[in-house]
Amino acid sequence: MRSVYLSPKASRARLREAENARNNRREIVKAYSTGQISRRDLIRWGVITAGGLLLPINGLSPFASSVYADGIPTGAPPSPLFGVQPFSQPMPRFDVLPRNAVGTLNPAPTKEANTTQHPLPPELGGGTGPIEGRPPGPIWAHQLFDRFPPRVAVEMSTEPAKPNLTYNPGVPPSLNSGINPATPIQPRFHPNLPIQRPDKLWPFNGTVPPKLMICRYGEPILFRHHNNLPADVTNNGGFGRHTTSTHEHNGHHGAENDGFTGAFFFPTEFYDYHYPIVLAGVTTINTAATDPRAAGPDDSGGTIRVPGDFRETMSSHWFHDHMFSFTSQNVYKGMAGMFNIYSALDRGNEAINDGVNLRLPSGTAKSFGNLDYDVNLLVADKAWDQNGQLFFDIFDTDGFLGDVMTVNLAFKPFFEVERRKYRFRILNGASSRFFKFSLSDGSPFFLIANDGNLLPSPVLLTQTDELGIAERYDIVIDFSRYSIGQRVSLVNLTEHDDGRGPKDDLTLAEALAGTSSDPCVGKFLEFRVVRNPAQPDVSQVPAVLIPNP
Repeated sequence: MRSVYLSPKASRARLREAENARNNRREIVKAYSTGQISRRDLIRWGVITAGGLLLPINGLSPFASSVYADGIPTGAPPSPLFGVQPFSQPMPRFDVLPRNAVGTLNPAPTKEANTTQHPLPPELGGGTGPIEGRPPGPIWAHQLFDRFPPRVAVEMSTEPAKPNLTYNPGVPPSLNSGINPATPIQPRFHPNLPIQRPDKLWPFNGTVPPKLMICRYGEPILFRHHNNLPADVTNNGGFGRHTTSTHEHNGHHGAENDGFTGAFFFPTEFYDYHYPIVLAGVTTINTAATDPRAAGPDDSGGTIRVPGDFRETMSSHWFHDHMFSFTSQNVYKGMAGMFNIYSALDRGNEAINDGVNLRLPSGTAKSFGNLDYDVNLLVADKAWDQNGQLFFDIFDTDGFLGDVMTVNLAFKPFFEVERRKYRFRILNGASSRFFKFSLSDGSPFFLIANDGNLLPSPVLLTQTDELGIAERYDIVIDFSRYSIGQRVSLVNLTEHDDGRGPKDDLTLAEALAGTSSDPCVGKFLEFRVVRNPAQPDVSQVPAVLIPNP
C-alpha cells in the first residue's frame, strides 16, 4: 500500500514532493476539462500514452521514482486526520426516503417519457429541452406499466453537498447511538474534519448519511430522480460527471428502468423509474399467486400474495449512479444508497409467527420494515487532500484506493447496541477495494444472505469470504454474549497494495497488530454494548431460510 500512500512518518521533503505531484495532476485535469489542452496535446507532450495511461514522470505520477528515495515511488500524501481519533463519533444510520402517494408527483408520471419543454441553461446549450431525461417514444416506455401501476412515489435528487436539515433514520435516537435527528448534519466525514465543498461531494439529496429506500413485493414504485447538479460540467472538483443514470442493482425491472449506462440525464431534468417489485418468473411460475411464500407484507400484519417464484425473493439491494465511464467516480462522490425489499419471508417484523415469516432481527412496532435491529452499512475507503477535501485520482487506472475507512460516510465510527441479535446489511461501496470481515474477538456470527438473496440455510462463520465491489453480505451478530460496557469491532482482513486486486487476506492477529502497510486493514467500526434489550428479543435465525429446489 505504501506504493500508493506515503507513511505519515515520511520526511517533509517526500510529503511535499507527493503533494506537488498530485497538484500537478489536478492542474492537468482542470485544463483538460475546460478545453485549454486536448488529449492530443497530452500525448504529444509525452504525458500520457495513446491508451490514456499516465507516464511515470517525476513530479507528476505517483508511481515515478522519488528524487529523495531511489527506486521507491513518489506515492501520494496520506489523508490528514487533523487530530481526529478513530471511534470518536457515532455512526449515523441511513436516511430513509419518504414514501408518498403517486398523486403528489407533479407532473404526473407517464408511460412514455414526458417531452414537455423547459428552458436550458447556457452551459447546456441554451434553448429548450425535455423535462424528463428518459429517451422518448414507445421503445423507452415503462414495461408492464398498466399491469403494475405505481402505488408509491419516492422522489429524490442528486445535488452538491449541503447540510441535512430533514434527517430521518427511521428509529429513535436511542437506537441511533444518541444522534438527534433535529440537529443539522454537515457534509463531512467527522465533526472535527472539514466540511466538504459542494463540488467535491454529490450525495443523493445533497446530504449525508446515505439514503435508504423501503420497498415491498406487491407494491410497485415510481422513483423520480431529479438531477440538480451544476450545469457547468467543469464544476466538479476534479472528478465526477454531472450527467447520471440510476441503476437499482439486481432489480427485476425493464431495461428502460435499469439505469442503462447510456440512458443518462442532464442537470435540470428528472427521470422516472418504474420499479414493479415483482418476483422472477412472474409470468410463468405460480401465476395464480397461490403460494403463501410468494407474497409481500400488508399494513395489518398479513400478506398479499403475488405471482412468481418465492425462491427468487430478494432482500438487500442498492441503487447508484451508472453513468458510462464515470460510475466509479460518481459513486465515490456519494451517489449510492440502499434498497430494502420486504416480503412474506423477510417481513421486517420479528414477532409475526405465521409459519412463513422467518422472524429475522428487525423490530415489532410496524407491520413490516422495522429498522430497530436491522441496520444498513455502506463500507468504503476514501481519501482527502491536505485541505481535507475528498480526493480521487482519475489517472490511477489500476483502480483507485483510499487510505481511510468510512461507514455510512463517517470516518471509523462507533455504534451502540443492545444485548440482543442484530442484522447488518453490509454493502461494499468502494471503488476498487475488497473487504473480508471478522469480529475483533473472533466470535462467530451468521451469514444469512449475499447479494440480496437469502441463503438456503444460515452459515456460522468467524470471518466472511472476500466481499467484492458492489457486493452485499447480510450477517446476524448476537450481542447477548457480551456484558454492558464491553466493546467489539468489525475488522477488515484484506490487504491491498494497489487497486488491481487484493494482495493477501491476513489472519485476525495480523490485522489487529497494526503492522500492515495498508492503512485500511484493521478495526473500522466499533460496537458498544450499552444496555439490555428494551423489549424481549423474539427474533430468530432459523435453520432453513429459502430451501433449494
